[in-house]
Amino acid sequence: MDTFRRNACPSLAAPMRTGDGWLARLPPLVAPMTPAMLAALASAASRHGNGIVEISKRGNLQLRGLAETGAAPLAADLAEAGLDLAEGIPVSLDPLAALAGIDAAPIVHDLHRRIDEAGVAASLAPKFTIVLDFGSPLAPQGLSADFRLAFRGDRVAIGLGGDDARDANWIGWIAAAEAIDAALAILGTLAAHGPGARLRGPGGLAGDPVIAAAVADLSDAAVPPEINAAGAAIGPITGYEVAVQGIAFPFGQSDAEALRELAEAASRTGLIGFAPAPERALLLAGDNEAVAATLSVAARLGFITAPSDPRRFIAACIGSAGCASGRIPARRMAEAAAGGLAPLLDGSFTLHLSGCAKGCAHPEPAKITLVGVDNGAGLVLDGRARDATAGIAPASVLLGGFGRLAAMAAARPPGTTARAAVDSMERAGILGAMTGEAAGDDDDRGESRNAPRDARLSA
Repeated sequence: MDTFRRNACPSLAAPMRTGDGWLARLPPLVAPMTPAMLAALASAASRHGNGIVEISKRGNLQLRGLAETGAAPLAADLAEAGLDLAEGIPVSLDPLAALAGIDAAPIVHDLHRRIDEAGVAASLAPKFTIVLDFGSPLAPQGLSADFRLAFRGDRVAIGLGGDDARDANWIGWIAAAEAIDAALAILGTLAAHGPGARLRGPGGLAGDPVIAAAVADLSDAAVPPEINAAGAAIGPITGYEVAVQGIAFPFGQSDAEALRELAEAASRTGLIGFAPAPERALLLAGDNEAVAATLSVAARLGFITAPSDPRRFIAACIGSAGCASGRIPARRMAEAAAGGLAPLLDGSFTLHLSGCAKGCAHPEPAKITLVGVDNGAGLVLDGRARDATAGIAPASVLLGGFGRLAAMAAARPPGTTARAAVDSMERAGILGAMTGEAAGDDDDRGESRNAPRDARLSA
């Protein structure tokens, strides 16, 4: 087993210790899984781990509860089942590219091989990411990335940084046959800056002329690639020669038995395959009858099958149930919250329940975040889990407060979103609803995360 790099994402080669064992995140799949492969994955999750399978926000499968030496036999079982696991720097691409007539596997494997041969991986940031966009319906334009290649016919556009494809720095075009050479030139130049250097995010080098000049033969620098409108991964997805329907794991998590049942149903119906995707989605592909029949089984098993399902709009990590850093049972709280908060969960904002200040399930700011701290739970408004809390109270108090807030949102005028309703409330009104008490007169600079357990939220 490789040594886990600090600040790196867990991988199959270098899993991460968590509160329920070791966590291994599989590399992005370059081809769909057959029903037999999904069944083998579920069996491996039970045999080598605790049977919990997750899909990350970026669309990566991950298995929990592994023994310290469990990653190697897990990898062997998955390889024997036929899963194409392109281990290396994370490369995101359309998980159904093959169904759009695009054979991405040789490109991904060649890119990883060339990076390994150049020896630059260890000099890049632990969470360095690459996106390959082949112009297919589910090309991952909405993902943040350090480096992007957008394949369009016999040419490739090169993009640096960006929270999504539209705000990347597209530095020019090159012949498709030279795309990997260009990638290595840029990655080598960036690696010379050390492992702290990024092409995205604050302080990123996406606009550094030295980085762009690493590729000498670029053309049409002012012409970005055509970017498809990003569509939701839940529900029917058009643009492929077969029917495609996206479902989702509730809060990103499923148990192996449900996946085995889903795989068995898919095998009976003749479904072509499955593919994990961003939004913690699992894509079903096949003819219309096979997709419809498998979708019916997925709904019975508790998977999210409707775009309006309230569970879609709650981001929750596993919390204290499976993470040593978790201070509240975030996922169990999310399950409890989803049933009674329909007026609040209309899709206009994400409710974030985080076991700790790392905020793994939702790194972006959220309208409302409940975060586990040493002395209870903190409430963050319009921020990230790591931001200053408005105050701290027992988690049960704040969880009950969501119901009161939902009742207030339900009284909004017709046509008003829940976000707009919450935005219209005074800060004191939000905090009062969350605690069930009138707000106090203390300042609103945020309570210390070490405040006493019964500290009241301040307005």
